Amino acid sequence: MLKRYISWLKDNQKKPIVTMLIMVVVATAVTVILNLVEGKSIISNMDFVLFLIIMYSGSWFMNKYIHHTWLQLALSFCVAFILLTLQMFSDGSYVDYTSFIVNAGVAVFLALMMLIVTKSLSK
Repeated sequence: MLKRYISWLKDNQKKPIVTMLIMVVVATAVTVILNLVEGKSIISNMDFVLFLIIMYSGSWFMNKYIHHTWLQLALSFCVAFILLTLQMFSDGSYVDYTSFIVNAGVAVFLALMMLIVTKSLSK
C-alpha cells in the first residue's frame, strides 16, 4: 500500500497541487512540533499555514486565469496587504502609520514572490 502512494507521488510530483500539499504538510508538522516543544496550544501558530495555502493557491489561480503581469502583481499586493492587515489587527500589533508602511513593504515583497511562483508554475 505504501508503494502505491510512493509511486503516485513520484508520478505526480511536478503538479502544483501536489507541491502545495507537500508544503502544507511539512509546514503544519513543523508548526505542531514547535508548539509542542514550546508548550503552546497545538493550533496557536497555524495562521502561517493558512497564509501559505492562500498565497500558493492564489498564485495557481492567477497562473490559470489571469495572464497580464501587472494585474497579477496588483492582485497579489491586494491579497497580501489585506491578509497582513487582518493578521496585525488580530494580534494587536498595529501601532501607528509606521506599521502601515512596513505592512505595505512586506506586501510588495510577497506580491513579487507570488509573481515569481506564478511565472514558475507557467513553465
